[in-house]
Amino acid sequence: MPLRRVAFAVALLIVALSAQRSEADLISWSYTWSAQPVVLDADPLGPDSRPTGGITLTPGAITITGGKPGVAQGNANIVAVNLTAFAFSPSPDDKPYHFTNAPYHLGVTLTDVDSKVSGTLTFAGVFNGTFTNSHMDLDTSFTSPTQQSLTLGHNVYTVKLTAYTPPGPPEGGGEGNISALVTVQPAPEPSTFLLAAIGVFATSFVWVRRRRGISRQAKRQVASVALSV
Repeated sequence: MPLRRVAFAVALLIVALSAQRSEADLISWSYTWSAQPVVLDADPLGPDSRPTGGITLTPGAITITGGKPGVAQGNANIVAVNLTAFAFSPSPDDKPYHFTNAPYHLGVTLTDVDSKVSGTLTFAGVFNGTFTNSHMDLDTSFTSPTQQSLTLGHNVYTVKLTAYTPPGPPEGGGEGNISALVTVQPAPEPSTFLLAAIGVFATSFVWVRRRRGISRQAKRQVASVALSV
């Protein structure tokens, strides 16, 4: 078989394998989120005062794709944590509670259902802003990468924090949340890499042989012209 056909056949085989893997059944997995600390206190009102308000970070277990809470198939948008603002009593003179780089950590433990292998990713962030009993002006920023990946069993999981909704003020209630997108795909198999390497080698070999053939042909033409002269 000509080398060009070999390279073409290898390329087709790689494409076929990739298509076969992409058409496989949706990958099943489960998840659990945690938060530390669970209660994040506002800045102290004075050097000797105790915190009188804060934010709770409650682990959520809701999937947009439906099904049993904490279990998903394939890619899924999920709620990482729910946020609730509270105040034990109104602040003096109705002054707002302040949050200045108040740190928190979120952890998600993923379990690959097929292999039963688990792994944990950790995200970090801070809250900045203010709120009163009736007004909320609070934002968050992340101090760690918002997208992280790990391999469980034969699959690669990628978690990306995607959205932040602030909680409502204590007087009106209402939860906020931090959401995440989890994507999962089969890990590349060694055979796929091997076939790709073979394809590259075969294509390169064909190119080299072709270049050598052109070079020999040019030399013969030069020699023919020289003899005719």
